[in-house]
Order: sequence, then structure tokens, then C-alpha cells
Amino acid sequence: MKLNEQVYNDLLTQIHNGFYNIGEKIPTEKELMEKYSISRSPVRDALKRLQNEGYINRIPKNGSIVIASSRVNRTISYKGGFSKYFSENWDEIKTITLDISEVNDSEIAEKLSLKNNNLLRLLRVRKYKGKPVFFLKTYYPIDFLSHVSEQDFYEVNNLRDWIQSKASIQFKYTNETLESVEADRLVQNHLELESGSPVLKINRLTYDSEHLPAEFVEYYVNTEIWKYHIDYNF
Repeated sequence: MKLNEQVYNDLLTQIHNGFYNIGEKIPTEKELMEKYSISRSPVRDALKRLQNEGYINRIPKNGSIVIASSRVNRTISYKGGFSKYFSENWDEIKTITLDISEVNDSEIAEKLSLKNNNLLRLLRVRKYKGKPVFFLKTYYPIDFLSHVSEQDFYEVNNLRDWIQSKASIQFKYTNETLESVEADRLVQNHLELESGSPVLKINRLTYDSEHLPAEFVEYYVNTEIWKYHIDYNF
């Protein structure tokens, strides 16, 4: 994990769990540098990210003050990603579950803040008018849905709504990172692409109402069919 991410994650957790309450100051840049034995740059990166996400207000020569204990965006609201296509074409979208299995993945487990590396992984393909658009790898803690039969997963089209109902949780917010990659053989086969085809890869980490990571999705998109689209309201 990068140094700035470690500082960011630690401070974010402390804000979420009430260690630092609204109106209280968090450690100064100097104090954080000493605590983590790092330079000023990663500390500033972490604090800047917390400020951009609406958690803290940085006051020159006076430190940083917590202004929110949950994610807010004070200037922009948006509807983005592929929600536009889903809302307009839901009747022509079909999701096919390919595989449900238990896997051991320390990297994904770390993203979900788990000590146990055993995870439940779902492989799915989402099609629009019969053409594959998404290839999705979705991960949950292995005991997350221990009371649900494997067969139930194969009959679900809207997994996020179904999961929230079955697990009695509420998804609160999501972080997504995007990059363009060359499709590997697995992605090529499921998206019916030629060798070397570029695809949009998206990593999505979703948090529940307790601000705990609850779901990680790695998915690949054939943007020849659907483009990533965001509408901003200022």
C-alpha cells in the first residue's frame, strides 16, 4: 500500500468510527510525518484527498478540522457511469452468472479490510440485446451470505439490490477507479473480443451505512457498445 493511502485510510477510519468528531482537529502534517516516519508529500496528498471528499477543512497555520463523518460532496452532484443506459434499457439487459466459488485472495481481502483471505467470488456477464457488454468479478466476505444457497445467485439480475435485501445491509457510497487495459484471454472470451482489444477496466469498492467496505467489483466493459457517461449538476 502506498504511504499516502495508508495515512488516508487510517485517518478516514478514525473519522468514521468517531475517534475524531466533527469540530475536532486531526494531527498536524508534522505530527503525521513523525508518526509514520515519512516525508511531507504523502501526508499532504492524504489530507488533500480527505478535504476534496468533504471530511476535513484545512486552515492555513491552524491545522485540519473534521467537518463531516460521512462522505459528502458540497459542490457537485452527478449521475454517472452506465446508469443512463441501465435506466433507459433495463428490459433489454440480461445478466448471466457463470461461476460462484470460494477463492483465496489477500489483495482483495485487504481492500475489504478482512483478516481472512477467503472470499466469495461471482463471475458474471451482462448482455445488452444479446451482446456482452460487461464481464464482472464480484467479491464478498465468505460468510457474508452463508444462509443463501448457491442456486439463488444464478437467478439474480440486479445483484446489488438483491444483496442488500438478503444481507440486511445498505450500500452507502462507492469509489471507482478506471483505466484502459488490453483484454486478457478470459475477458476476450466472455466479451467476444479479438485478441489485443482494449477495454475499460473499473475497480469499484462499495461501503455500507457503517462506512465499512462491503463489496469489491472488478469489471471490464466493451465501450464499443456503451460509453462511460457522467452528467454533472453544479
